[in-house]
Amino acid sequence: MKKLLTFLLVGVMLFTVAGGVFAEGPNGSAKDFSEKPFKLNERPLKIRERENLRFEAMKEFKDELHKINELRIERLSLRMQIIEKHDTILDLYIEARENGNIEALKEAREVRKQIREIDKEIKELLKQIRIERKAFREDVKNKDFDSAREHINKVIELKTNVNDKISKKIGLLDEIIDILS
Repeated sequence: MKKLLTFLLVGVMLFTVAGGVFAEGPNGSAKDFSEKPFKLNERPLKIRERENLRFEAMKEFKDELHKINELRIERLSLRMQIIEKHDTILDLYIEARENGNIEALKEAREVRKQIREIDKEIKELLKQIRIERKAFREDVKNKDFDSAREHINKVIELKTNVNDKISKKIGLLDEIIDILS
């Protein structure tokens, strides 16, 4: 059955390829590919304008973009630390439950409430970053680089605040680890 299905599929593929080779053009004759030579670097005007504008913006905001990338790297390393601490807390939480250490669990729960507040603040900052980035893109699109610079500097400031909040969260996670240890 599999062989029959395979042969059938191969036959259909060959039929479609052969049909494409012998297809007729719009004037009733076989297609002539020499009608319009293919140019490799030929792009529509709008796409070229967008690429040029993007290049200008990258050139104009090179230092700011590097700073944003540095902040992104820092944030990712902080998030790695958080994941490692969550893993440690998981083991300590299981151990505390097995040992019946209710007081430590209650203290840890209180610290977790503080972490939830920090998470809400981070979420709000990330919303503001999205708004500023959108405004930045619009200003670049309109070639208003002065206003765009204000927006990108605001993004840098907000990303720095996010990293500070994540650092506070790491401190609270360390506190939970100390409580459960």
